[in-house]
Parts: sequence; structure tokens; C-alpha cells
Amino acid sequence: MKKSLALVVVAIMTVLAASAQHKGEMAVGGNFLYGTEINSVGIGPKFQYNILDRLRAEASFNYYFKNNGFHMWDINANAHYLFPIASKFRAYPLAGLTVVNKCYSKTDDSVTRFGLNLGGGVEYDVRPNIGLNAEFKYSIVSSIDQAVFGVGAVYRF
Repeated sequence: MKKSLALVVVAIMTVLAASAQHKGEMAVGGNFLYGTEINSVGIGPKFQYNILDRLRAEASFNYYFKNNGFHMWDINANAHYLFPIASKFRAYPLAGLTVVNKCYSKTDDSVTRFGLNLGGGVEYDVRPNIGLNAEFKYSIVSSIDQAVFGVGAVYRF
């Protein structure tokens, strides 16, 4: 009896895990970040859309708080390829495009540049529709390259 119950539980968990990412699934969430160019923390919203079961597009906007008279923002369009590691755990490389603006607050002098993002991350499903992630990316942008470390959460619908 106990073995049958255990098999049923494992089967249900497998079905739930397999349904964690589907083509057409969408999610909204937020990030808490640290950017090395500005040496400051930041926050930002994100939107995800699964193009295929394992291929996801993500759009995000990040604002880095003022430090030493500078503040920054970036807009990103990244692609993630999801590799299932365990039933609720996935890893992904990321690549994409970015637009970065760095502004000196006292004079309003700013520079805006286009660049590339490369990196990766991991995500864990706390519930079928709620996920947590940790991510590293490097933004390759003329004169304002930066490494970005982030943690975030999403709600899938």
C-alpha cells in the first residue's frame, strides 16, 4: 500500500514538473540587482514568454540607484534556453540585446549605448505558478560594460 501511494505521489509530481514550462506560457516578475559599473543596487520589472517549451524570451527594465553622483538604467531583450536539472529546478544560458543609459546627476550629462548580454541563471519553482531565480549576466557595452548579479521572482499565467 505504501509503495503504491509513493508511486502515485511520484507520478503526480512528475506531471506537475513536466507542466512547469509550456509554449505560450507567460510570466511577470521583478528583479533585485547589483551592477558593477555603477557599484550600486537596482530593481526592475520583467516579462517572460515561452516561445517553445524550452526557449523563453524575456524583456526587462532595470534602474540602478544613484551612487557617486551617477545613476543608470537599462532595457533588455534576452533569450533563455531552459535545461531541466530536477523536477522543479532549471538552469539556462542567456543571450540578448541591451540599451544602457548612464547619467551624471549634477549636470544631467548622460551617455546611451547599445550592447549585448551574455550570461546564465538558475530557477526554482516554489509553486507551479511561482518561481525564484538567480542570474548573472555581462553587458558588453562600449565604455560602460558591467557585470550584473540578480535575484528575482515571477508569477506565471
